[in-house]
Amino acid sequence: MRSRAALFKELAASARRGEPLLAALDFDGVLAPIVRMPSRARMSARTRDLLRRLARTKRTTVIVVSGRALPFLRKALAGCGAALAGDHGLELEGLGARWRHPAFNELARHARALARAARRATAAMPGVEVELKTATVSVHFRRAPAVRRDPESLRAALQRLAPPGWRVFPGLMVWEFRPKVEWGKGHIILRAAEQLGARIIFIGDDWTDEEGFRRLGRAAWTVRVGPGPTAARWRLPGIAGVDKTLASLIAARR
Repeated sequence: MRSRAALFKELAASARRGEPLLAALDFDGVLAPIVRMPSRARMSARTRDLLRRLARTKRTTVIVVSGRALPFLRKALAGCGAALAGDHGLELEGLGARWRHPAFNELARHARALARAARRATAAMPGVEVELKTATVSVHFRRAPAVRRDPESLRAALQRLAPPGWRVFPGLMVWEFRPKVEWGKGHIILRAAEQLGARIIFIGDDWTDEEGFRRLGRAAWTVRVGPGPTAARWRLPGIAGVDKTLASLIAARR
């Protein structure tokens, strides 16, 4: 794992060369603290200001790539000037015409049915929250002490609901129904970067971000927030480190 000083040095050198940059960031755990009630996740005023200033910087495009649905992201990031990729990259807006994965409508129909089934299956589990995105479903158990002690029991129950073509993926105090499509955060970031002709920095903190780190490889500056094994090339200790990185990018690319 290389030092953060080395990361900032490489980013500054890229700015001096005039290279366009795509700054891709997850939302929860990267821009906003993870909270007990996911619907209440918010960025701090400082992070919001830094993100807005970075998006206004020359030759720089900001994209927030999240498992959240676009309606949530639009509200949470209003006025920040960032492009938005929701449902783990299955849809994108803010870089030209709105884009959706070719199977998006079919996946959304399956997701609605899965959300209904998951709510029935977890009705007797206090604290479990089923969140329908648009084409994926998250089952949160951060507020369910009994499930937190034995999360595999919930996973097994959800796995029995998954139809062919769907899997249950782990997250931070959450299990997610996601389709078995060869598409994720790394794919949508690469699509955006190719459109812009830009270098990539991607900052994430969870299992789906690890997929993106592996997809992007060493051609990108990949940064893991927090502890745990990672395929990223750099690590930040928390959101304060993300803010420092955003501030360094702004200073370097003025």
